[in-house]
Amino acid sequence: MKITKKTDVFILINRLQKILKYKPSHDQMLKEVQMMKFKIRPVLGDISLLNFKNIQLIEALWGLGKLDDFFKIEYRKVGSADQKTFIKIVDQIRGRLENQLGAVSFKKPVNIPQAIEMEIFKEYPRKKN
Repeated sequence: MKITKKTDVFILINRLQKILKYKPSHDQMLKEVQMMKFKIRPVLGDISLLNFKNIQLIEALWGLGKLDDFFKIEYRKVGSADQKTFIKIVDQIRGRLENQLGAVSFKKPVNIPQAIEMEIFKEYPRKKN
């Protein structure tokens, strides 16, 4: 019987908070966000004239991408008894980052409608069986 050591949730959350707190330079964050390959789908309004190099936007996307990557890697290491706690804490952090994303202020030219809504997501390649 193989014994596997499960990781403590609070140690993982502490590591995640350190990752999100100590951000790289804005240029490095921009490069990392580009490598994360987010997809942006306009839902309402014309987003083509918006500045997607906005520092607030890049920081929020970077944080969400890092959170997603961290969760994918570390979830398997959490014991089954702690998985619900881990998911709740990660969801709280995700909610905070999504609120930060929603608060991004874009400088809009006059011809862009006030209401702009977009869907931001990541596509992952399907695993072949």
